[in-house]
Amino acid sequence: MPKLKPVQPQTPRPPHDPALARKAVSVAEASLIMGVGQTNLRVLIASGKLRVIRIGQAGRGIIIPLAAIDEFLTKVVN
Repeated sequence: MPKLKPVQPQTPRPPHDPALARKAVSVAEASLIMGVGQTNLRVLIASGKLRVIRIGQAGRGIIIPLAAIDEFLTKVVN
C-alpha cells in the first residue's frame, strides 16, 4: 500500500493576532461552549438571563458575546 501524503491546507492560516480574535459566537457555538442544548439556551435568551446582540431588521439573527457567556456562568457559579 502506498504512503499517503499529509493534506496541506488550501489557504495559509494567518498568524495569531489578538485583535482578530472572535468576540461573539452563534447560538449553536454558545450551546457547545456552555454545555446546554440550543433550546435551553434560547429559553435563557428569551428570559433575559443571557445578554445577546440581535442582528437584522426583524432582530431574528442572534450573536452572543463571549463576555456575556462569562458573566452568566459567573452568576450561576457564585
